[in-house]
Amino acid sequence: MTSKTFPWDYHADLTEERVVAVAQMISDGRQMAVELFDEEAGDDGWTLGCRAFQFGRARILRAGDRDEYPWLAVIDRTLGLIFTIGEVPVRIYRGEADEPTDRTQRQSFNELRQLGFSFGERDEGRELAYRYAVETDLDGSVMAIKFVGLRGQTAVLNWEVPINLTPDTGTVGRAATESVDLDAPLVGVRDRSSKTAE
Repeated sequence: MTSKTFPWDYHADLTEERVVAVAQMISDGRQMAVELFDEEAGDDGWTLGCRAFQFGRARILRAGDRDEYPWLAVIDRTLGLIFTIGEVPVRIYRGEADEPTDRTQRQSFNELRQLGFSFGERDEGRELAYRYAVETDLDGSVMAIKFVGLRGQTAVLNWEVPINLTPDTGTVGRAATESVDLDAPLVGVRDRSSKTAE
């Protein structure tokens, strides 16, 4: 076995540009969910998680439907979303890259069939489950996204995707405008002699 460190070491379709593009969609979706979180309205960790997954899922579905990326296709549009980067089937989970759950490791028939098409019989990449592991902070925001290749509970491939975790600021749903230069604020001790007596 050779030492393989990057996704493209396992399959030529898993280029850095492609893996980063999908990770950015996932990150942007989760960030929007965090921004919309409203505990007063009844949001909790469950609603945040559902929204975050759905917002990322919707971005991937739209990109696939609009042919924004010719290499991106969806093979399972359900909540068990399976999409392909080139020929390689991929799924998403929230959690530590090196601590996959049984659910994360599970592979559907469609996923296994696609792996059979994508890799040669003796290729070690054929036996891996390819996943994006979304590692989050306490508020649900993205700390890191890793592209992993799981063999059982072992992340044989564990690559931190270089994404922009500080999106442009602006109101939700609108792009940020250019920054504005402001004069330095006037700071000092307030003049007490100007107070009027009661």
